[in-house]
Amino acid sequence: MKKWQEERNYRRVRSEAGEVIANIITVDGMDVEVPEDVYLAYAQADRRERYITEEQSSGKLLSLEQMEEDALLPDYVGAETAPSAETEALEREELRNLAEQKQILLLALLSLKDTDRELINALFFDGASTREYAQRMGVSQRAVIKRRDRILRDLKKFFENEKWRVNSTWFSRKTFEAD
Repeated sequence: MKKWQEERNYRRVRSEAGEVIANIITVDGMDVEVPEDVYLAYAQADRRERYITEEQSSGKLLSLEQMEEDALLPDYVGAETAPSAETEALEREELRNLAEQKQILLLALLSLKDTDRELINALFFDGASTREYAQRMGVSQRAVIKRRDRILRDLKKFFENEKWRVNSTWFSRKTFEAD
């Protein structure tokens, strides 16, 4: 028997067949019979304490990662229930940027001719293929692809040539004028 086994204050009582018939924890000199889950939790806490004591006495640094690998950490250690203030601030900023980008995209789409906007909506928002759209409109697929590419180039220029600040509601009116 190891030294720690002799010094521990918990044990299992087994029958002659080797089956566990009682889990005992000694408290203030008295043996108390406890259920299996209480015994296992107590034994795990004792192992954790022994591990930490051994690590400290050997001069090693304690490592949460190693303790986790050795299954010595309780479930609640490292389990953050609430995001940090920094995370919340970053998420709010990201949501603001996303809302601003959506507003700019809407303005860009509104700057297109109705037929061009219809093509972009069909291909990118409704999920139609160029072949399907071409059949629906009674034109060749190649014509749809050329038109789509031209519209995307125009939208790219729209975003590159303009400085946008939607929150301050200033943007260039020239982008809304007909070509």
